[in-house]
Amino acid sequence: MKGAISVVAGMCLMFANGWNTEILIHIVGWTMIGLGLIELINMIHRSHKQANWGFPLFLGLLEIAIAAILLVSTIPGLGIEYQIPFRIAVLSGYVLFASVVTIFIGFSSFSNMTDRFMWIVNGMLGSVLAFVLFAGSGLSITMHIELFGTYLLVNGLTDLFFGVHSHDEALELKAERAAKRVAAKKGKR
Repeated sequence: MKGAISVVAGMCLMFANGWNTEILIHIVGWTMIGLGLIELINMIHRSHKQANWGFPLFLGLLEIAIAAILLVSTIPGLGIEYQIPFRIAVLSGYVLFASVVTIFIGFSSFSNMTDRFMWIVNGMLGSVLAFVLFAGSGLSITMHIELFGTYLLVNGLTDLFFGVHSHDEALELKAERAAKRVAAKKGKR
């Protein structure tokens, strides 16, 4: 679900030529709220399977907090000269943090080399985009949001691929276990 939301939002942000900056910020903000809520729901769903629910809780709350910061920054009365650099810093910081975490997850979590490679490359790509967002002071806010859309698209595609791959692995594991049970029953006879 997170992957689908990220892909749709990323495409909207990447190809939103001529859209008002405030609309783009709202798309980013509401997308981040959606991603944070899905992370929290996934954490609750997986809580009976895993003991380490602290990090998903932190990530979900972080995404919701970033969304709140971005959406509050659209309130009139804040000086526009402060809003744009602030929004860029928030987006850049989030992308860098999430990318570094993704790299660490890739190195530490998966025994499957395909999953490991996928998450590490995703984190490296996100880190490059974060540095471009940080260093791109001459770029417009719209270009920064389009780059953030690129991050969302890549991250969403990785999430979708991981979900499909994990589902296929679970089916294969289930079939192997069933075959072992059948072989064990035949061996006892």
